[in-house]
Amino acid sequence: MKPELKLAPHPSPPPVGEGTGGHWPSSRRRPGSSEFNDILDSGMHRNDRAAGFTLLEVMMALSIVSIALVAIIGLMGNYVRNLQGLQEQTFAHWVAMNRVVELQLADAWSETSKEKKGEDETSLFPMRWIQSPSETPYEQMRKVEIEVYEQQGGEPLTRLTTYVGRESSW
Repeated sequence: MKPELKLAPHPSPPPVGEGTGGHWPSSRRRPGSSEFNDILDSGMHRNDRAAGFTLLEVMMALSIVSIALVAIIGLMGNYVRNLQGLQEQTFAHWVAMNRVVELQLADAWSETSKEKKGEDETSLFPMRWIQSPSETPYEQMRKVEIEVYEQQGGEPLTRLTTYVGRESSW
């Protein structure tokens, strides 16, 4: 005859929130559960702790946001500098083109006999220009190079080259 195995009755689970914080007491396990499931369940029911972020999580989020903002501010600074540089170059080219038109309207041959310097106040940025003539292999033609600079000096913002011919009567 086989000995009969008698099992103790299983306790019913305690009601959630009554003295145990919604967890099974550590001395008892639910029937059919493993330690792994108990650990998972204990992490899911945090009734005994306040919900929210830890200080470490908040600090990490703030550091990520601050790094992103610094990068964005740097990009915006580069954008503004590039935009201003393009504006200056555009106005400098207009100043040089104005000088070419003035050469065309005036007696160009006598205007190109010597180097000239001047300032242009018509643009948003005050600029100075230098008009430098030079001889070409053809006696009836001169090369005129116009360089436009910022008021402070430095490298030319633009350089424009044109050719002026002497009118001749056949």
